[in-house]
Amino acid sequence: MNLGTLIRLVSVIAGSIVLWYLSNSIGNYLILKIGNLQYRGDKQRIITLGSLITWIIRVVIGVAAVIWVLRLLNIDPSPFIAGAGILGLAVSFGSQNLIRDTINGFFIILENQYDIGDEVKIGAIQGTVESLTLRITRVRDDSGALYIVPNSTISQVANLSDRWSRILYTLNVSSKEPLEKLERVISYTKDKLQDKYDKELIEGPRIDGIQAFDAATLKVMVSCKVIAPKKKVIEPFFLLSLKEGVEKENLIIA
Repeated sequence: MNLGTLIRLVSVIAGSIVLWYLSNSIGNYLILKIGNLQYRGDKQRIITLGSLITWIIRVVIGVAAVIWVLRLLNIDPSPFIAGAGILGLAVSFGSQNLIRDTINGFFIILENQYDIGDEVKIGAIQGTVESLTLRITRVRDDSGALYIVPNSTISQVANLSDRWSRILYTLNVSSKEPLEKLERVISYTKDKLQDKYDKELIEGPRIDGIQAFDAATLKVMVSCKVIAPKKKVIEPFFLLSLKEGVEKENLIIA
């Protein structure tokens, strides 16, 4: 091997390593350039698509680097490419689940069903999406457990972070209490929420109706509509404000 070939070989390897580590920035840069696409939750969408494009770029860099190195070493890469194609075909026949994972993952990303950072419910699993690839979705629940879900197994998903969500609470009120007192409790709760979470509060709190009643108790549904990502933060404050309102008005609850 002459000096010129050695220099080119080192340059290719070094350049490939640099591009490999820069691929994350390249992926995000390309997504930012697609400025006309309107995504829900721009930051989350950029992270999701950026990770996918980064993966594709790294595959291209790796394959191109190997072919280039082989050519510099005067080794014909054609047999390797053909062998890789045959091996890929053989693997595909034995990897139907992998293919289904990839196809389903593609449509999850294409249709923007959920993004990194969204809270989702997939079957019995509920938590926050930590990463999303063509093959798997990683979801971490409130206890800290990390679930790795193959995309092919996702037949139905509930996105709990999409636009808005409702906080619901059933208040059991003594049937002897006048409704005006309950309305004052709701008004107090609404004022407290507006003071602290005015931008996150979409509607309510309000009385959604009487669910059931008997001689002693009224079951009243109280709800408010909030920005979905903030539900976990607002709900404890909502319940605390409702409790304060009940105590302030001396509302008798069962």
